[in-house]
Amino acid sequence: MITRRRLAGMALIVALAVSVVYAFFYDRTKEYLSEEFLMDTLVSIKTYGNDLDDLKKATEQAFTEMRRIEDLTDRFAEPGTPAYAASDVCRINEQAGKKAVTVSSDVFAMLELSQKYYTLTKGAFDVTIGPVVDVWGFGKPDQKVPGADMLKGALALVNNNDMVLDKQNMTVFLKNDGMCLDLGGIAKGYATQKAAEILEETGIQGALINAGGNIRVLGVKDEKTPWKIGIQDPRDSSRLIGTLDLKEESCVTSGDYNRYFMSEQVRYHHIISPFTGYPAAENMSVTVITQDAAVADILSTALFILSPQEALTLAEELPDTEAFIVTAEKQILFTNGLKNVEVRAGEGYRYDKS
Repeated sequence: MITRRRLAGMALIVALAVSVVYAFFYDRTKEYLSEEFLMDTLVSIKTYGNDLDDLKKATEQAFTEMRRIEDLTDRFAEPGTPAYAASDVCRINEQAGKKAVTVSSDVFAMLELSQKYYTLTKGAFDVTIGPVVDVWGFGKPDQKVPGADMLKGALALVNNNDMVLDKQNMTVFLKNDGMCLDLGGIAKGYATQKAAEILEETGIQGALINAGGNIRVLGVKDEKTPWKIGIQDPRDSSRLIGTLDLKEESCVTSGDYNRYFMSEQVRYHHIISPFTGYPAAENMSVTVITQDAAVADILSTALFILSPQEALTLAEELPDTEAFIVTAEKQILFTNGLKNVEVRAGEGYRYDKS
């Protein structure tokens, strides 16, 4: 009898131990990582939860949404291909100066947002920049410095006020033949935001989306730790110049170091000023932190084009918006509200530590 009782007690202890081990190894938070090359960059999505199958399904839905936005905004698709037919932007550009084009609600929303920030940034963000981007060759196999006459002609076509949006009929019309939309300054951010919304709708409580510097996080990394995001040193890809803590926010960096070419020892990057037609030259990188990834994408481009002081002043004026700026003179500036930032200034950089 004693032996049986001892065996029963031992069995109970083993059962409890197995239950504890099972709870520890199988009920704790799991991580799922998936990556795809989209919108000319590597996109990674990390999701966290208790069920790995649910994480996989939600992540695939998020990627499907991003691919859909990519198809709608691709302006380099070849005419006559299915990709060309799927692109609202291709159809708008094709009908420039001819007729209005009916578009999807997403493209219309992007263009409405673009017009809003065209006004707020006093023209620094302009999606009609396409003709100028084209004469530089960005988005194509070869880049070159355009001649003065070619650049002048392209710049004459850049005017957001000549883009007519009709919300009732969901149409877009570019008034002048030769005008060309380029949504490179908003599409990735918008797609990132839409992917985050999909993850939220499917019940994901913790996630990090990184679309080539367009970052959106959901929740926190674990119960206590916020997401820590690094800001790359614009002149040394192996180093960080700063780190940020994020929670339910987006963080987008625009810099002169990702897409550029050298000509006669001069760096020409892809962030073109709609004021001059040349790559903006007063900043090396601008990081914007705000909730909506599409807005952060727009503002990182617009603030990069503005002078450092103009950019800092505008960021201070906008609600729920922070900025971290590295000027061409290697000065680091950031908004007063950016509290959870750690500056790691390397050699040659300077900033006001107060």
